[in-house]
Amino acid sequence: MAKLKLSFWELHKNKIYAVALIAIIGVSIGASLWTISQHEGKIKLQVFHAGSLTVPFAEFAAAWMAMHPDYIIDNEGYGSASAIRQITELGRDADLLGSADYTLIYPMMMNVTMPDSGGLQYADWYIIFAMNEMGIAYIPEKDPPYLENLTGGDNKWFEILNRTDVTFGRADPWQDPCGYRTLMVWGLADDHYNLSGTADPQDINQSMYAKDPIMGYSGPGVTKIRGKEVDLISLLEMGEIDYLFIYKSIAVQHGLGYLELNDYVDLSNFTLDSFYQGVTVHRISPIVIGASSPDKTGQTIQYGVTIPNNAPHRENAIEYLKFILGYPGLLQELGQPPYYPAYASNISKLPTELQPYCVDYPFAQPYEK
Repeated sequence: MAKLKLSFWELHKNKIYAVALIAIIGVSIGASLWTISQHEGKIKLQVFHAGSLTVPFAEFAAAWMAMHPDYIIDNEGYGSASAIRQITELGRDADLLGSADYTLIYPMMMNVTMPDSGGLQYADWYIIFAMNEMGIAYIPEKDPPYLENLTGGDNKWFEILNRTDVTFGRADPWQDPCGYRTLMVWGLADDHYNLSGTADPQDINQSMYAKDPIMGYSGPGVTKIRGKEVDLISLLEMGEIDYLFIYKSIAVQHGLGYLELNDYVDLSNFTLDSFYQGVTVHRISPIVIGASSPDKTGQTIQYGVTIPNNAPHRENAIEYLKFILGYPGLLQELGQPPYYPAYASNISKLPTELQPYCVDYPFAQPYEK
């Protein structure tokens, strides 16, 4: 019988596989060792922040690390409430916490005792450092339905977004301030426009909720909900939603079309704070079953930052926060009006190094270039 002639590959393929596998493992180990060597001896600051701070905090981190090669700034974005829960519920170490709503810091950190700390809270202070406003974003190139009616003023935004042939997105009010501020926008619109002429108008609110999954709706134009506002941008880009409720700064940073809302509705105007406070919304999660938090009352949008009391690199975090507070122009360029000086919850409780950047005054002046 003639012998079957095997090719070189068939004769030696097992050896080749083995050599290739060893080579791949070697490269992987080498890459890992190189990464470790690059990080070895460096100071790593862990930062948890609101999703809407992703772009500015990335810019601050890049600038700081360029000036200080011995630092690594590790930013992680969440809905602000979820960012705080990384520290207080999941037990993760953080050197800096940035929230899109400073009022979350007191009940979730300053009023919560750390375990095995002898009564020490997670934080003793916060600094209000920036503002924002609510609006409606879209991508003009995708020609969302009724865009001309919306931007031309032929129809109010709620007359467009409540239609079943239009799909919009909103963030989860349990995880993200943008989520509960969206609900505030609906309530404030009712109070401002008062379509029914009654003492407690609900027309707009009810029309927006009418096609919301939290009400059991699943038909055409059902509202899409995600954990944080920046997660909705990909849905907008893919055409899964036509519009979304979002902060102006995010629309500016991502080059989105943006419809500005009336001051009585957009939560941007300090002089209207008493009007904003007329609306209170529930923080029931439509996407995390059973999750809820205490109700929130409307007020002007203000961002807060703090350094947790158990921060692993407290002194380094103070130096980094000084840098952030000292360059308000970067926020301004990214469409997010900063405060300068910033506003401290209690300036006497701040680290001494941060006190020159803050004032004990609730209506600190917006930064002017």
